[in-house]
Amino acid sequence: MTRRIARCALGFLLLANWVLAADITGIWAGQQQGRNGQLDDVAFRFKLEGQTLTGKMFGDEFDLPIAEGTVSGDQVRFTVTTTNYYSKTATVFIYTGTIKGGELELVRERVATPQDTPAVNRQQPGKQTLKLKRL
Repeated sequence: MTRRIARCALGFLLLANWVLAADITGIWAGQQQGRNGQLDDVAFRFKLEGQTLTGKMFGDEFDLPIAEGTVSGDQVRFTVTTTNYYSKTATVFIYTGTIKGGELELVRERVATPQDTPAVNRQQPGKQTLKLKRL
């Protein structure tokens, strides 16, 4: 009997977490700081299935898929990988954030690579905050 109650409670908690997950499905747009400090437009298309987040980040020349995306309550997490056209090196960005009404506040952080070891005039990965609105 105790196991049955525990299973029901666990099932209820999982269902409640799925039901209470913020609806992020759709297109979100905003601006992020680009090279030399100017603002660049950025947009994402998200699709939420349960707690799994998929979609893409729109770019000027091509779109980048979202990977490892999850939503738990109002918390969002996903990665985007870019590839340098010339050197073919990949850069991974982790996006984490919070959905508040019609606004999505994300923090973008570049994942450190072996090439990021301290060197002369080499910047370490930093964080940027983006504010997106649903279109």
